[in-house]
Formats: sequence, C-alpha cells, structure tokens
Amino acid sequence: MNIEALERLRGWMRAKGFSRFYVVRPENFAWLVGGANTLGMGESVAYLEVGEEVVLHTSAIEHPRMVEEEAPGLPARVHPWYAFPPPPGPNDLEHDLTPLRLVLSREAQGAFTHLGREAAMAVGEVVRSARPEWTEYALAGALAEALWGRGLRPLLLLVAGEERLFRHRHPLPKGKPLGRAFMAVVCAERGGLVANLTRMASFGHGEVEARYRKVLEVEAAALSASRPGATLGEVFAALQGAYARVGFPRAWGEHHQGGVGGYRSREVVATPGHPLVLEAGMVLAWNPSLSGAKVEDTFLLTEGGLLNLTEDPFWPAVEVEGRRRPDLWRGGG
Repeated sequence: MNIEALERLRGWMRAKGFSRFYVVRPENFAWLVGGANTLGMGESVAYLEVGEEVVLHTSAIEHPRMVEEEAPGLPARVHPWYAFPPPPGPNDLEHDLTPLRLVLSREAQGAFTHLGREAAMAVGEVVRSARPEWTEYALAGALAEALWGRGLRPLLLLVAGEERLFRHRHPLPKGKPLGRAFMAVVCAERGGLVANLTRMASFGHGEVEARYRKVLEVEAAALSASRPGATLGEVFAALQGAYARVGFPRAWGEHHQGGVGGYRSREVVATPGHPLVLEAGMVLAWNPSLSGAKVEDTFLLTEGGLLNLTEDPFWPAVEVEGRRRPDLWRGGG
C-alpha cells in the first residue's frame, strides 16, 4: 500500500465530506497498491473500498491472483463472477483523481528511476541491433520480447520504417521493411508507472537527419521552460515559438506535444494556455515531432532541474543547450 497516496486520498475525501470512496480505474488502483486492476484490455476486474480500512472487492475468478500478486495483505470480499456488483458511489468514475496522482511519492520516484533506465536499455539494445531488411513487425516483436524480459509491460509499440515514417504520426507496425530510416516509440509499464521514449535510426537519410536536428531544437525550448512554478501553457508557448524558429510554425497542431506523465502515458496533455502549475516530483514527457522525426524521453522534475529517467548510457548522444540528448543511431559500434 502506498501510504502517502492513501493519506492524500483520505484528505481529499474529508474535504469532500466522503466517509467512503470506491476506486475502480486501473491507474488509481496502481497508485494506491502498486498492482494491476486489468487483464490488459482496459476493463477493471476489481475495485477498492476506501473507508476506515481498505477492502478489495473482486470476483471468484480473479480472487486468488489479486490477493497473491496485485493487492496482497488487503482484506477481500469475493463476489460470484456472474453477479459481480458495480461499484457504489462515490467512486473515481464520477470523480477525477488525476490531480492527486501528479506529484509522485519518493517511493514512486525511485521505482520510476529503475523503470525508465531498464526501458531505455531494452529499447536501445533492440534498435541498435535492427537492420534495414527487418520488417516493422520484426522490430516490434523484438521490442516486446526485450521489455517483457525485464518485467516491463509494453502498453504501446509504434514502429515506422522509411516508407511510412513521413506519413503517419502513430504508425502501428506493419509488414514493411525498415529501410534507411526508422522510428520506435514505446510506452512501458511496471507497477502502474509508465515510461515513454522514442528512438530513431538513420542510415544516410538526409531529410530525416535534417528534421531530427530541428525537433531537438524544439525539445530544448520545452525542457528549458519546464521548471517548478511554470504552467503547462507557458511550456506549450515555448514549444510554439521554437517550431516557428525552425521554420514549421504550424507543426504543433499536427500532433500533441506531450505533458505530465505518471500512472498513464500522459496524465495531463499540454494545450495552449493550460493552467496546471508544474511542481517538483512531477514526471514530464515532451514529444515534439515533424513529419519524419520525433524525440521523446521521460523526465523527473526536481527543484534543481530535470532528471532524465529514460537515458541510455550506451545510446549515441548529442549535446543540445547543455543537455545530453539522444542522437540518431547510424549503425557501427
């Protein structure tokens, strides 16, 4: 049980006048107990009753797994699978708990540090081994194997080879060859936390090279603007200005730019004028892109600046405004 999260929830309940509250959504379940309240298809398979004590409600099918692996130590009420009662109110289907989750506990920050590094290492090893003749399917399969092998669940795997890289921003893998340039986008989960990263390779593709340098410039503006006390809207304005400076003033409207991460890939997506104030302990994942190029890592915001959680020490790097950022993989040792 995440005691800090539970205390935060109970404080919110007191302010609302709730003596009891039911937690259904997988991201809130994971935030409180660190376990998975889903079979991977988005549907919740249990819920928590939070009162003077925390009680797990589950079906006869899920009961053994939930009490052994997902929410150990909690008292459980087991319901027939054919008559599983819907959660009473008030519950988190009616009330948004996202603001309570945004500042991570110290325990969650530590877990995220390990998650991010392992996700980056897994992705880096696979992308560096990929060859132009591989298909997008083959790269996606290798990424999934590498992530699962480290105990990380791939929530999202996007792959685009040379033929599709300039056409689709969310390229679900197909049977096309990777060719001279390709992109791998990964959202990896463990313990409910989600790390996001993108890596790209170019084997002499001039347009990809040029556009990647531009998205690094755009990202630098977002990273510089990301500091405690700034609003998401202010960071978004910095992104818009950077797109204009690199010659693509309307590109920000072609794809979302990222935002605050945590127990979902994006807990809050940045938009123009968004009022959310950034705080130390939040996780940020910016993903500026142009057709044919994208950069993305997951950062922990601290009072002293940004800590890159998905940095891979073995990935080639380039310095951009004093920060070590991922370069394109170009083959070789």
